[in-house]
Amino acid sequence: MKKLIPLLLLLVLVFTAGCDGWTGGPITISTSDGPVILSFEANPATIAAGETSMLNWSSSGAATASIDQGIGNVGVNGSRAVMPSANTVYTLTVTNATGMSATATAQVIVSGAPTPTPTPTPTPTGMPVVSYFVATPNVIPAGSSTTLSWDTSNAISVDISPGVGVVGASGSAIVSPPADTNYTLTASNSAGWYSLTITVLVVGAPLPAGEPDLVIEDISRSGDKISYKIKNQGGMAAGSSTSTLRVDGAVAANDSVDPLAPGASRTETFTAYSYACTLPSDTLEVRADTGGAVTEGSEANNSFAESWTCIMAVIPGVILTFQPDLVIEDVWKESEITGDKIYYRIKNNGNAASGDTTTALYKYPCMLPCWPVATDHVDSLAAGQSRQEKFFGYNITGLGGYGCGVKVTADINGDATEKDEGNNSMSKDCPDL
Repeated sequence: MKKLIPLLLLLVLVFTAGCDGWTGGPITISTSDGPVILSFEANPATIAAGETSMLNWSSSGAATASIDQGIGNVGVNGSRAVMPSANTVYTLTVTNATGMSATATAQVIVSGAPTPTPTPTPTPTGMPVVSYFVATPNVIPAGSSTTLSWDTSNAISVDISPGVGVVGASGSAIVSPPADTNYTLTASNSAGWYSLTITVLVVGAPLPAGEPDLVIEDISRSGDKISYKIKNQGGMAAGSSTSTLRVDGAVAANDSVDPLAPGASRTETFTAYSYACTLPSDTLEVRADTGGAVTEGSEANNSFAESWTCIMAVIPGVILTFQPDLVIEDVWKESEITGDKIYYRIKNNGNAASGDTTTALYKYPCMLPCWPVATDHVDSLAAGQSRQEKFFGYNITGLGGYGCGVKVTADINGDATEKDEGNNSMSKDCPDL
């Protein structure tokens, strides 16, 4: 009989503990790496209308804390007096430095106050909107962190992957990717979902095994042709890709690159581009894998740049002048969803950069004086560079009848001082467009 007494006492203790009512303390679910809410309660939990209750809370591993119902940001440990006019549930949210969060609730009952009728949450109409999703900075050294920031609207749920999880409609989170990482934010509601992906590049991170890695090792010139050396320093073959040449920040040419075996290198040339140095110097940049056709071990080392000083040949009795010369090489029409558009190809035949200019479109027949029907802003063209442009905001109509035609004129405002001001225009009859 004496051996049964301890067992009976244990059963009584278990039964008594199981019958205790909930005291209003927090129920928190947290991972070992996340913050923990140690306590969150209202004291007293029941008040009369016009009286106050004190919210008290404490947490561990949290960097920030906030309480809803209009209270906002608070300390990670503290108290706050509240005076609700009706029964109110307060939610405490704590977040650590890596963006992980935990929540707990405490209720204040107001005796004699009418019980409000819950208002159903309206279902958003239309697709969710992502105002922005950015990483600051988007290039970091290995072992460091960056901050993801976002703002959405009209969304029921927002999720960021990998590693961040469900988040609020707007906010920020600190992440420390070990290697180049694509982060995707997905905002959803009953109408559907919208996602946006950004890339954080990690410089100096060890390359993943079994992936290609394209780098540019050198840029060279032979006459007016620009060549470069591209290498696959990864451990896997790189498929076909595209390299891009920029001169003083402007795209000058593209080059198709055949597959490269692991460790292989090759010298390529931008064969369709004729280079002419613009005084006093040019900065040339070649970027491998434009468009991201190859999934690489690192996306942060694709570019190589050099600055070249122009070399002037001094010829006795000859004065060398460096000026741009803009010409229109072709004009044509293309039918698009929004209407018929006029396209044209403009080239700088001179030996100096043109600077930004304006191109004008004329339509014939027209009343004198004949004014342009549309204009187009043209970014600076390097010497020898050509570019396809179009009059974006203008739909061409009525291309028929006697005397129908169009004329495209470069540098209509005379912004560029050119070698030849008489070759800026090209005209075409309507049947030839």
